[in-house]
Amino acid sequence: MSVIYDLALIKAANHNHGGYFFSPDSMRFFRSRVSEKVHQGPGGIYFVTSEQFDDRSPRLYTVRCFNPASRGIDTAGEFQAHPTSRRAHAEAARLAAQEPQP
Repeated sequence: MSVIYDLALIKAANHNHGGYFFSPDSMRFFRSRVSEKVHQGPGGIYFVTSEQFDDRSPRLYTVRCFNPASRGIDTAGEFQAHPTSRRAHAEAARLAAQEPQP
């Protein structure tokens, strides 16, 4: 049976493999927030983060991809490509629903 990933499992897998993506220092440096919603399907496992450069900058959203084999986190598309959480989640859902590339 396939594993159904939630954010806690993704964080634990990344941390246990020596990743620092979710470390407090990284999150603070990028002023990052992580949405709890995970989009999982044939196209992969995706979630959304938001980052804010400084107090005067807008908070923008980034789609992230979790790789269970490497336990790594990659950016899907461009960093801060989405102006709203809704658009980022729509893109994450679209990517997850796609058939994998051969």
